[in-house]
Amino acid sequence: MTHTTTTTRRAAFAILVVATVAVFAGCGTTTEENVPDGGTPPTSTSAPARAVCTDRIDHVTRTDTCDLAAVLTGAADALYSYRPAEQTQKGVNIDSAATLLNPAWVRELGVSYSALAPVTGADWDRWAATGLAVDAESNVTPDDHPADTIALARRVVAVHQSIVDSGGAQVDELTPIALYMTATRANALAGWSVSGITVR
Repeated sequence: MTHTTTTTRRAAFAILVVATVAVFAGCGTTTEENVPDGGTPPTSTSAPARAVCTDRIDHVTRTDTCDLAAVLTGAADALYSYRPAEQTQKGVNIDSAATLLNPAWVRELGVSYSALAPVTGADWDRWAATGLAVDAESNVTPDDHPADTIALARRVVAVHQSIVDSGGAQVDELTPIALYMTATRANALAGWSVSGITVR
């Protein structure tokens, strides 16, 4: 009698375990059969993959405008590489960097953009007369900066300038400068453009 009772209890326990596993296996699975009133199963509640800017190459400078650092350094290199014998105005080479600059900011600058370059008129005239030019090489520094948003970023960019002769050989260097640069874009899918520079 005891053996039969024990066997019966074991069988009942096994049935309970199987039933419990079946219930848990069904949890989290939504099918037509377990939706009340034959409704449509709920769609996934997981967030869609976030859209990001990719492969927006500037056709003039070949810069990937999705890359913030590339835009900032590309613009700084172009702006601060002077060609006194060719440029129509003393100072930054605004035309060579135009496609990396925010047009509204350029309009706001007007002809005052020459003030962005710490160059004297005497040096400029001497370079033009002797066929010298200035080549710039810049990099984004690790300096602290305000937190980025989707549409706004600020960085400190260091610019090193070399005076070169007509053959490209370096003949001198200028004092390095630091730029506080601002870049903006319309949204997360758009490329960056420079919309502010302060020279330090």
